[in-house]
Amino acid sequence: MTKLDYISLKSWVVAGLLSVTGLVAATTFLAPSQAAASSDLRSATISRKNYNETMSSIDQQIKQEESDSSIRPECRTYTKTHGKRATKAVLMIHGISGCSNVYQKLADEFYNQGYNVYVPRVPKHGHTDNKRHGEISTKDIADFMKTSAQQVSGLGDELGIVGHSGGGDMATWLAQYGNGFFTNVLLLAPFYEPAASQAPKWQLPVLRTLYGYNILPDKFSPSGLSYRALGKYLIVKENFKKDLAAPGLKRVATVTSENDDAVDNGLAVSIPQRMAQANNASFQHYNLPKRLNIGHSMVGSTDGGMATYHQAVYTQYLNLYEGRQTAEI
Repeated sequence: MTKLDYISLKSWVVAGLLSVTGLVAATTFLAPSQAAASSDLRSATISRKNYNETMSSIDQQIKQEESDSSIRPECRTYTKTHGKRATKAVLMIHGISGCSNVYQKLADEFYNQGYNVYVPRVPKHGHTDNKRHGEISTKDIADFMKTSAQQVSGLGDELGIVGHSGGGDMATWLAQYGNGFFTNVLLLAPFYEPAASQAPKWQLPVLRTLYGYNILPDKFSPSGLSYRALGKYLIVKENFKKDLAAPGLKRVATVTSENDDAVDNGLAVSIPQRMAQANNASFQHYNLPKRLNIGHSMVGSTDGGMATYHQAVYTQYLNLYEGRQTAEI
């Protein structure tokens, strides 16, 4: 995915409202959002693994993906490890309709600093038929997050997460429900809600409920983004803890871009900042300036400014993740 594309929300939401009963529409707007939220996203039981258990489990995961010809090779799960449990390990989660290969260079950046790195494929993603990402369920998302936390737990003593776009949504959830495993969280253009220019706030309950809960048939944007998938990631955000309590959290950093018109940049800063404050964790925010010509695709892309500045950008991400002072790129 090169850019989250929420175009036509204004038209298809109206069409969606006209295609359901008034009762459903009223329920969408009047019922508390928590009433419809999946119980799978309100708790997690995650146990630590040792290194050998983790690697055996990940190897099985990779073999299963290799045996499935519908999964594109570049989108399979992968690890970069030092052959043993490391002092530090990081989980990297890609975005909606995205692919694990966006993290190849950033994973190298962390690996070269001694980290073990785990980059899983999100369920229903990475297929030759990219529309299949619209089949993802809230249970798929919940199970994926819990399994990923358990997998990375065996790779290092100190654990953290990097999440881009929808992966940032997942990373924020895992910081809160991840059994206190995660000390560091780096959020890259996290998708909590689309930018207001893409969808006014009043439309979001429609997207979350009518598409997130599969009441309406799926639709796809011109760039191939599933409305049902988008709705489910909004459901994840609705299940964050009210107090944003995240046991064990020490460092939170978020990155936005002046060129990113896909996500709500205000929420991309305020939610991580409030989570840091609620847990006495440090907080940093870096805003990629317009002159860099880097937009929502701020990891893995070779377009625009990323072709020129990717090394400086990835070094910046590592510094932010580790809580070090950063300089302007």
